[in-house]
Amino acid sequence: MATEKRPRRRSPPAASSATPDAAAVSFSPSPPPDLIPDIACRLTSLEDFFALRASCRAYRALLPPSRALLASQPPLLLVALFPSFAEALYHLPLRRLHRFRLPWGHHLPPSRHTLFYAHGFLVTATTASAHYPPRLLLLHLFSGEQLRLPKVPAPFTRVILSDDLVAVLFLPGRPTVQHCHPGDALWRVACADAPHVFHDMLFVDGTLYALVGLRLAIVELSDTSLELSFLGEELDDESMPAGMGFTLGECAGEVLLISEDNMETMVYHVFRWVSADGKWAPISSLGGRTLFLGFQGFAACVGPDCPGIRGDCLYVAGSRLSEWREYSLVDGTCNIRYAEYPGAPPLNNSSPIRPPVWVFPSLC
Repeated sequence: MATEKRPRRRSPPAASSATPDAAAVSFSPSPPPDLIPDIACRLTSLEDFFALRASCRAYRALLPPSRALLASQPPLLLVALFPSFAEALYHLPLRRLHRFRLPWGHHLPPSRHTLFYAHGFLVTATTASAHYPPRLLLLHLFSGEQLRLPKVPAPFTRVILSDDLVAVLFLPGRPTVQHCHPGDALWRVACADAPHVFHDMLFVDGTLYALVGLRLAIVELSDTSLELSFLGEELDDESMPAGMGFTLGECAGEVLLISEDNMETMVYHVFRWVSADGKWAPISSLGGRTLFLGFQGFAACVGPDCPGIRGDCLYVAGSRLSEWREYSLVDGTCNIRYAEYPGAPPLNNSSPIRPPVWVFPSLC
């Protein structure tokens, strides 16, 4: 007996109770995009910042690495992994290595090492030899951008970088200055008139200052010459700053002089340049800010209220691969710290000295 096929009844599509605007909201990222920059600028870990940035395309477009969005990121320490000397970032407050990977990975040859960090760039140099002059390579911490500078014609130990990436090289105790703009084919070399020699140099708010003896001078560079304009008079015994190993620094736009006394315990002195008096005046407070010194000179001033960092202190990178000092201007205590992490070099290793380098994401 044949069975009758009943036509399949199709119900009309159910009316959507959600309006187009409600549907868009249900598929939009959460939290709303307009709150994302406020959230990002409060994060204190690069891992968290880049995890948030990678959540979706909308977030990525809203969160380009910038000073405003990285304002709460504490200073990091660029350390070497023993025995390969690959580089990694050490988070001071968390006391561990970042999982954030450097853009260039492990591709830097052993002959190239990092000198310092400035304006978002790590400044690296090849090891000099008789037949191969050193070359500087600037690597941007976040984008991986690379700026190659020409071969350096004269010896140097110190490098400083201006806001517009003018590189200045010098050797303390010598009168010679080398300078180069990105894109230049050659370095420009200039010398100070005898008997002047440079003990330190530093850019502060676009002005190049030099320490000549213990006198402060402004330096004007041209293609093959330089001009020194001294500030204040010659120092006498009463106005002579205490200490030794003098270094220029900066805090809140003011020029500083930093010295050290290596007695039974390490003591640091900080002086501020007083333009009206034309002399150095000792200070014992930085207004809650913190000074960072690299192994070869001044690195940066951060704060106040930098997460995990003590105010009115100096953080000084040591000669070992993972060492730094914390000196308090308030009570005069000096503590030696070590970065402990997997791959940290043993304290008694005899490897070539590659001091740690301070890195400041908030100053990119």
